[in-house]
Amino acid sequence: MLRPDSRDKYAPANLMLYRASLAMLRTMMDEGVFTKGECRWARAILNKKYGLSSASIFAETA
Repeated sequence: MLRPDSRDKYAPANLMLYRASLAMLRTMMDEGVFTKGECRWARAILNKKYGLSSASIFAETA
């Protein structure tokens, strides 16, 4: 789901929200809240939420 005010998945605001979400996810993994497998699953959900395919240069898939 893209931000309501953004129709472009590559809009700066959309990408900043995506990257902030990834940073929070990474912090939670480092603190032991999530396993690496759960993080991969969560990143796939974030990719879908922000409209990025796994092939996008902006998507973090590793």
